[in-house]
Amino acid sequence: MTTPVPDAPDHTTEQLRDALGDEFEILRLLGKGATSQVYLARERALGRLVAIKVLRRHKADDDTARRRFEREARAAASISEHPDVVAVHRYGRLDDDTPYLVMRYVKGRNMEERLAAEGRLPLEHARGVLLRVASALAAAHERGIVHRDVRPGNVLWDDEAERGYLSDFGIAGILATSGMDSSRITQTGQLVGDPRYLSPEQLQDKELNEQSDIYGLGILGYELYTGQGPYEARNNADWIRAHLMQEPRDIQTLRGDVPDDVADLLRRCMAREPNHRPRAADVVRILGTRRPETSAATLAPPASGSPAEVDIGELIKRRVPQIVAMAAMGGVAVVGLMSELVGSYGWPRFVLDLTVASAVAAFFASGVLAWFHGEAGRQKAPKIEFVLLGAIAVGWLVASVVLVSAG
Repeated sequence: MTTPVPDAPDHTTEQLRDALGDEFEILRLLGKGATSQVYLARERALGRLVAIKVLRRHKADDDTARRRFEREARAAASISEHPDVVAVHRYGRLDDDTPYLVMRYVKGRNMEERLAAEGRLPLEHARGVLLRVASALAAAHERGIVHRDVRPGNVLWDDEAERGYLSDFGIAGILATSGMDSSRITQTGQLVGDPRYLSPEQLQDKELNEQSDIYGLGILGYELYTGQGPYEARNNADWIRAHLMQEPRDIQTLRGDVPDDVADLLRRCMAREPNHRPRAADVVRILGTRRPETSAATLAPPASGSPAEVDIGELIKRRVPQIVAMAAMGGVAVVGLMSELVGSYGWPRFVLDLTVASAVAAFFASGVLAWFHGEAGRQKAPKIEFVLLGAIAVGWLVASVVLVSAG
């Protein structure tokens, strides 16, 4: 039987002081992870507090760990100017060639810790945090970067600014369109990340794109609004089975005051088919159209353009123009046929009027149905759909009664 060799000791505070003392005053250790540890430091030249993330010494010779650490630095630095991302100030190496990152110091807890301590967030805070994370993801996706690990533990909450920041691009995927190194750093069949937050395509080891982050964003939304996940699961096997086979719970059953637009948005984010999920920019636009009563610091700026501006790409994706056009052509054909019958056979005029009223109602109903069910695959009907269809039905009924009475 062989005796296991213990890991080499990690960098101590004193070793870091020796290596970085000219530029940074190392204050204390903030925390340790599986592959890295983070120190609180003060940058001497600017006097600002920073967090220094250092690859743990026993991982320094692990090529995968080093590449993943370097990829985090490059991915985060490329979007570090975005206000909703934890900024990276510097990337370097210690005297023994161990890589480190100097990042913005966020004073506070991550959202996983906050949710564990306080439970679900107030509605306006939940919407604001979700909006900021979506905004950060939209910026990353524009640069061809997939975060791949969107979860509460990677959203830092700043107690002083009262806002959240997306952090930890450690397992980020770089798309070929980004111009950055897109070589794969995980082996086929290897799951990287917490099973509670993995998308179906991650679990099936399929090629990932930006929409994988949207699935994680949907789960994050559930936890922010309800303090619970979208599925009832007790262990990793249950979570994997749920992601692949189950429908998420109705969020408004878990919390009745969740707005309809948010409930519909999160339902779409949780679609198992990636193409059925909205883009990060769409999420920003939808969440930014209604600003709850809260501080300006809590919410990110709305998406560019008018808040009420309709995304043409979203309409086409849901096949609204095609379905409405088919309904219009069908209505014109039926009205034309009925007009011929009324003229040729002397049918009452109100029969033609009723046909016109029915065609108009069908036209508007087709638009509603296309918006909520135009995408391929199964979609759940939200409450607002029933309200709109009910209003159309009432309008048609009133018009029909008036036309029959007049005829």
